Amino acid sequence: MDLTKYRDQINEIDDQILALLQKRADISKQVGAVKAGIDDVQVYVPHRQKQIIERLKAQNHGEFPEAALEAIWTEILSASRSLQDPERVAFLGPVGSFGHLAALSHFGASTEMIPISPQTDIFTEVEAGRADYGVVAIENSAQGTVRDVLERFQRTPLWICAETFQPIKQHLLSKSPLSEIRCVYSHPQPFAQCKTWLKRHLSNAEQIEVVSTSEAAQRAAQELSAAAIASELAGKIYEVPIVANTIMDEPDNTTRFFVIGRHMPDPSGHDRTSMFFAIRDKVGALYEALSILKKAELNLSYLESLPSRAGLWEYVFFVEMEGHIADERVIVALEQLEELCRNVNVLGSYPRGTC
Repeated sequence: MDLTKYRDQINEIDDQILALLQKRADISKQVGAVKAGIDDVQVYVPHRQKQIIERLKAQNHGEFPEAALEAIWTEILSASRSLQDPERVAFLGPVGSFGHLAALSHFGASTEMIPISPQTDIFTEVEAGRADYGVVAIENSAQGTVRDVLERFQRTPLWICAETFQPIKQHLLSKSPLSEIRCVYSHPQPFAQCKTWLKRHLSNAEQIEVVSTSEAAQRAAQELSAAAIASELAGKIYEVPIVANTIMDEPDNTTRFFVIGRHMPDPSGHDRTSMFFAIRDKVGALYEALSILKKAELNLSYLESLPSRAGLWEYVFFVEMEGHIADERVIVALEQLEELCRNVNVLGSYPRGTC
């Protein structure tokens, strides 16, 4: 009797939730109609999404699992935006890649997903207007920076609109048992991330590099005695069973992705700014540049050098710091950097993601 009573209460709550979602959908349509009459107004607003989720987390007090709360509201926001003007989001394809997972996690399932390969061509798709946004990997916790993506930021008018963190769970997929596997397909990074497991269990199998983990899963689906290192999603899409779970050497392996687009978001209160700067050729130039950020009390979270392509042995520095370009202390620091450096190129100020 008690179980029946509780189920009846849950059914009643579910009915209330659905009624409120329908009410939210009606209001979203009205918002879309208002936006349609205003030039250059975006349906996807990164700082607004961040503020909504953070506000709900603060009210939750840990009573509902936070990861589930964020996932639920991501889908609610995705569905609401789809009633206004569905976004087209480019990611590293084919479908089933970790870029696909990251795009789904950030934008939700009510989004038109566009698989693109290679990854740097995602910039071209957004620049040409064939996609509204792109999702590109920028760094991995075990393997470091994705250099070709970082270099592509030197020659694009696009902004970084947001960041999202995707846990990387690598699985061995195959239609053959482990003892019969003769070759393994994957992207170079998964091979590096799983080298200890591969040496222990598949030391005699040939390792064949392909452009993405989802392509690896496609090949494993078509070839006997072949396997792929790929995501669980790729296994489901291409119908290749998991023969070994979570084979990464680092269990907390995570990749950070940037969302790129044609508009910079407003401040959310939890922001990060990314930029390039080139220093003058003199003693202590880098120290002076970093001292400006220290004096402004801007926490530096990332620093990397790469060739400027402007001259032999000349370098630019990629820097990330807390704060938004609209914040007073960031404005002052950028003005001082522009006086000191040969070039300062802000790539975007955007809401910080949650690891």
